[in-house]
Amino acid sequence: MALKFNEKNHPYIDLGDGYRVCFYEERCPHGEEMESKARKAINEGTREEVLAAHDEFRKLIATDQAMCVPINDEWYLNVFLRASRFDPREAFDRLQSTSTAKIKNWEYFGQINDIRHVFDEELVWVLPERDDDGAVIIVVESGKKWNPAKVSLVHLNAAVTSIIGVLMLSEDAQLHGCKLIFDMEGLSMTQIVQFTPKSTGVMLHMLEKCTTIRVLGTHTVNNGMMYNMLFAIMKPLLTKVMRERTLIHGRNYGDLAKHISPRVLPKRYGGTSKAPAYEGRLLGDMMVHYNDWMQSKHDHGYNRKNGQAE
Repeated sequence: MALKFNEKNHPYIDLGDGYRVCFYEERCPHGEEMESKARKAINEGTREEVLAAHDEFRKLIATDQAMCVPINDEWYLNVFLRASRFDPREAFDRLQSTSTAKIKNWEYFGQINDIRHVFDEELVWVLPERDDDGAVIIVVESGKKWNPAKVSLVHLNAAVTSIIGVLMLSEDAQLHGCKLIFDMEGLSMTQIVQFTPKSTGVMLHMLEKCTTIRVLGTHTVNNGMMYNMLFAIMKPLLTKVMRERTLIHGRNYGDLAKHISPRVLPKRYGGTSKAPAYEGRLLGDMMVHYNDWMQSKHDHGYNRKNGQAE
């Protein structure tokens, strides 16, 4: 089990037996039929229709004189259009929301180097296998495994957004999106007091309005009475869309299996995957490789000194 690099110099974690964790895919590995279904699901039409969406998106960007993005970079335009089901107006709103968030909440978009301890602590990790619909599965350990004295809530959330950010490299992830599993095993007041209305509101807003990969759903498992108290506080902050995407399963892994295939889930979540567990430091090493690339993408949008943060 080790970190290796492919012919494009992109890192991946080789788990052995054909399993690996990687963010970059040269092309969609799920087959043409699934790729076609994914493009239809996000309303990605013919080449002519895509170019027409690009033109409309560029015109909207041009109305915001403070916005600085590579408008002639088709890849960059596609990232926001795919995250917005190819609706140029929604893509523009997402671009503005993301750009504003980088100014108001810059701590969520900082150096990956500064949050690699989150991965070392094995609080955020990615399943080696994609779901049956092609979605990437990200697991967040928010219960007893999380020691706020070592890892702040901001850094925990920043680790999630950084993974989603790096995933935009993958056309596969752009098309199929991602799903989040929040494991609340052993949640106590030590963790609960970290969730202020402000911090919770910021993270919910970012998951809905500021991601460059579609978040198809959030799934909470191993929750008990303590989490139910927390969720009662959080629920009024959820928009209608987020409420529909937020599912709470407790220890009912059969219910979780209705939304994420047991084939890709580890045994601890009622799954049958044979993929071995891996050390968090390997994911940290892989993420750090993308630090400079992510910083270059964070430079797009509003200038931090002259932006639209008011």
